[in-house]
Amino acid sequence: MELRPWTLPNLLTFARLVALPFLINAIVEGEHLQAFAIFFAAAVSDFVDGFLARHFNMASPLGALLDPIADKLFLVSTFIVFAMKSTPTNIHIPLWLVFMTVGRDVLIVVVALVMALSLGIKSFPPTFLGKANTFAEISTVVAILMNNIDRMPAWVADVCFPVTALLTIASGIHYVFRASTAVARASSSPPAATGRGGSAAPPGPPGA
Repeated sequence: MELRPWTLPNLLTFARLVALPFLINAIVEGEHLQAFAIFFAAAVSDFVDGFLARHFNMASPLGALLDPIADKLFLVSTFIVFAMKSTPTNIHIPLWLVFMTVGRDVLIVVVALVMALSLGIKSFPPTFLGKANTFAEISTVVAILMNNIDRMPAWVADVCFPVTALLTIASGIHYVFRASTAVARASSSPPAATGRGGSAAPPGPPGA
């Protein structure tokens, strides 16, 4: 399958990856307005590249892989940096929340790899809970960035912490439940039929 690396959505994703070190450096150096501007620009570019891919036939296999990776790198990196006590910020993310969110992401990656390698299940679209969890993580970062530039009270971030934790747990459990259901369906599917020449017929889609 053609990767189509040089589409406009992919270029926007590459730009977000390039901007990540500048975001981290701005946060560590206490350049709060610059950090907020970079994060805001990255969020806008994420929306734009998704819109272009969906509505202008610019989707590509490479983009489908890189876009969620870029999003997770932004969130995981900012969570870790804002949890460090040496970071000059008004609000620090609790370490337990960082371990919880990163642990969920690692769990999802491991389960997805096992499903893809052992059963060939590669299509596993995100759920409402997963999207809500991502939105909560983004809201947490935005609340901290805006508090650092005196544009949002601290209690907003304090509310985001438990909400993010609850959605992390709920979405993680839901993901494991969906994965186990998909595995059970794939395992219970009848074996591939054998033709006259003794060769197996191509298997149908998972769960079919």
